[in-house]
Amino acid sequence: MGWSCYGLEFSLRLLCRPFAQSGMSKIPNPPIMARRKVEIRNKASLQYKLGRFFINTAHNLRNRGKKGRRRRYQLVKITLILLSCIALGHAQSIPATPIKPATPAADAKTEVTATTLLPGAEVDIKPILAAKRTQGDVAETWEPGKLYLLECWATWCGPCIAAIPHVNELHKKYHDKGLRVIGMNVWEDGEEKVAAFVKKKGKGMSYPVVYVGKGGAFETEWLKAAGVTGIPTAFLVRDGKFLLKTHPSQLTDEMISSALEGDEGIKKLTESVSTMEKKREVMMANSRAFYQAMAAKNIEEMNKHLEEAKAMELPEQQIQTMVLRMAITQKDWAAIQKHLDAATDKPMAGMLLYEASNAVLQDDTAPESLVKTIAARFDEVHSSLRSGGMAYIDQARLQWRAGNKDAALISAKKAVEESQKPESKPMRAEAITKKFLKSVEAGTMPGNDDIKQWYAEMREQAVKEAAAATK
Repeated sequence: MGWSCYGLEFSLRLLCRPFAQSGMSKIPNPPIMARRKVEIRNKASLQYKLGRFFINTAHNLRNRGKKGRRRRYQLVKITLILLSCIALGHAQSIPATPIKPATPAADAKTEVTATTLLPGAEVDIKPILAAKRTQGDVAETWEPGKLYLLECWATWCGPCIAAIPHVNELHKKYHDKGLRVIGMNVWEDGEEKVAAFVKKKGKGMSYPVVYVGKGGAFETEWLKAAGVTGIPTAFLVRDGKFLLKTHPSQLTDEMISSALEGDEGIKKLTESVSTMEKKREVMMANSRAFYQAMAAKNIEEMNKHLEEAKAMELPEQQIQTMVLRMAITQKDWAAIQKHLDAATDKPMAGMLLYEASNAVLQDDTAPESLVKTIAARFDEVHSSLRSGGMAYIDQARLQWRAGNKDAALISAKKAVEESQKPESKPMRAEAITKKFLKSVEAGTMPGNDDIKQWYAEMREQAVKEAAAATK
């Protein structure tokens, strides 16, 4: 899709909740993957109507030869732009979803096919060799007895980038013991961008990397055949046989060590991954129930699901996010302050800070001390947010509210600069950031209604472009 994810993963976080509350039973095709189905509650909603529009159009274009393929590509491109716009439109009033969804696939030219690549199947290394080498060398045949870890990732995918250090550690620790890691860059536009990213990572991404891009044999024979609709995804292969696919961060040292021991180890690994997948399904159900309770402002139900999450030993990040959202729902400003003070991990701190800022900006009763704290701490987390410039707008609004208009002007200028970066373009935030800066320079801070109107205009423009692309 050519997203951020953080830019677009950021958009998805904002999208998941509104879709769940008002929209669609099925989000159209791989590009908008959130891996969840929800009851259709409001068929009159914008999300539902747009979703049905794109599904129907995609079906109509499916069998129209080259012209259809070109138009399907246009549909995908505009769909993604539109979704980013919708996400931004909800950014000021809807906190990010707690679920860490798989990052969307980039290609929606064909419908999702049945999974044909199953554990135990013979797999061909040729599609891997056909990809363009970015770094390191890949053997021309499967090395006997070696365990291959194929890490599917993209530069725009936040969860992918977050998983790279772990994958790199596995590579360094187990390469001499028989592990072969290959970074498979997929669903990406621009080989040069990937090469620059890998070079910048340096020793932090020391394993071989190849550029698949969009389409090609690897996408057809591996990703689509295995039913992959989101990344990061890791394939494990030994002696030319596909073992399993999973999230790379789930591959622990114990699992890799076990898999390197032989057939018994592979069996243990498969069982471990199966157990984790079942636990993940339970986690997703718990998260959905918690956020439904939050939408209804049902504190008792929220607390119930929070305690369930703790009992299930869900990841600490998810627990902390739930705790913060309870505090936000209760307008417990002291608890919010305490929670932000305790956050040390930069990506997590950034996400919590952004959510807290949304809450404060929607409520004039928030204490000035909290307003100043959040405004100041944005400087520490901007690099992890990758919001297309929108986080700078939030920071500017908080700084203005705290009486620091000079700092607000600086942040407004940074918002424009951030929105103009290539990785921020899919979010289409540049028009909003420029309007925001113009207003601040004139000595006026835009209100919530102004910003919502700018979002509405952006969405309207995206809808027009989407319609024009399918004619």
